[in-house]
Amino acid sequence: MQFATLALSALSAATGVFGAPTSQQANSDLVTFGVMSIRSASPVHLTAWGAAHKGIFTNLSTQDAECYNGPAQNSATFVLNKADGTLSLYTDGKPWQQLFVDRSGMGQGMMQYTTGAEPAPRNAERSGWAIDEASQHLTFGGSDAFLACPSDGNSYRILPYVGIENPAGYTGCLGIAARVVVAENPVKCLYSQQ
Repeated sequence: MQFATLALSALSAATGVFGAPTSQQANSDLVTFGVMSIRSASPVHLTAWGAAHKGIFTNLSTQDAECYNGPAQNSATFVLNKADGTLSLYTDGKPWQQLFVDRSGMGQGMMQYTTGAEPAPRNAERSGWAIDEASQHLTFGGSDAFLACPSDGNSYRILPYVGIENPAGYTGCLGIAARVVVAENPVKCLYSQQ
């Protein structure tokens, strides 16, 4: 784990892209950040999370996002509302895109996002997100355990771990932690909705 911390520190210093998690907005309850997967000696170690097709992935070749105040990004920026424990994608708010998790037997931890007034599925949970101050890991439901499951090409679908090693028909899933890193100059994007 010391190697992972050292590698992340070196990457941050070399690129100047990441800083300590702080609010990038006027509301102190809102924290804007990116996420990197932590799993030493794996294809997902230190890879940024992206958003596409209503899901969260790592190692995406492209996000197909429409970005407003900068060039297209190949990683997503998230906004945590500390007051209500909800997690959204960093957009201009028109429309907003908010994450949910379905921990039911049918959902098996599936994590997706809705756009605008689109309703979440019946068993969806929108709240429960936090940043563990000691580890700087993203948590859901009090746990920092996530899975990265092989998906299309070299990408991996990200899901919170809900006690199922290979959820929703995925196989070869890797247990990961989600390290919070704040982009110095976040770019607002509208992520693909299909």
